[in-house]
Amino acid sequence: MPAFDNFVAERNREIITALTHHTDERFIYLWGEPGSGKTHLLQAWIAHAETLGRASIYLDGQYGPLPDFAREASFIAVDHVDDLAPDDQIALFSIYNSLKESGEGRLLMAGRQPPMALAVRDDLRTRLGWGLVFEVKALSDDDKLAALNAHAAERQLAIPEDVFRYLLTHWRRDLTSLIEMLDILDRYSLALRRPITVPLVKNVLQTTRADS
Repeated sequence: MPAFDNFVAERNREIITALTHHTDERFIYLWGEPGSGKTHLLQAWIAHAETLGRASIYLDGQYGPLPDFAREASFIAVDHVDDLAPDDQIALFSIYNSLKESGEGRLLMAGRQPPMALAVRDDLRTRLGWGLVFEVKALSDDDKLAALNAHAAERQLAIPEDVFRYLLTHWRRDLTSLIEMLDILDRYSLALRRPITVPLVKNVLQTTRADS
C-alpha cells in the first residue's frame, strides 16, 4: 500500500516534508517522468490525510470524468492532470477556485511536465503554477536496488542480488513494475517449489512477455 514510509525519498525529501508538515500553502503540483513516483506520493498523501480524519479523495485524470462529489472532500489529489478531458479541466479549475475562496482544504496535483509546459486550458495552467511546484526526481539504480531489497525483506523473500540486477536490465525500469514482478516471482517460486534465481526470472519474463 502506498505510504510515505515505503517511498524511497533520497532525492525527494523536500517533497515529503511539504506533504507531511502543516504549511500555509494549500496547493501543490508535482511533475516528473513516468515511473518517478508521483502516483505513489499522491496516494500516500491521501492515506496520510485519512489517518488525520480528513475527508479525502484520489482522482486519476486517465480515468475521468471527475465526479461532482469530489468537492465534498477537504483533501483532493488529482493525478495525470495532463490527461484530463476538456470538461474535466473545467471541473478542476472550478475545484481549485472553490477551495481558494473557501480558505479551507488542500489540493495536490501531478503531471508529466511543469505547469507552463502542459497542454491544458490557459486558466488551469496558470492555477497549477500558483502554488508550490516540485519536480519528482527519478530513482537511481542504487535507489531501486535498495527498494527491491527492502520489499523482499518485508515479504521475507530470500533473493540473490544478481536477480535484482537482472530485473533492472531486462524488465521495465519503473519501481512499480519491478516490485510487481517480485510478487509474481514469489508466486511462481511457491507454485514450482523453486528458489528465485536468474534462470527462474528468465522463464517468468518470457512467459509474461508472451502473455502480453
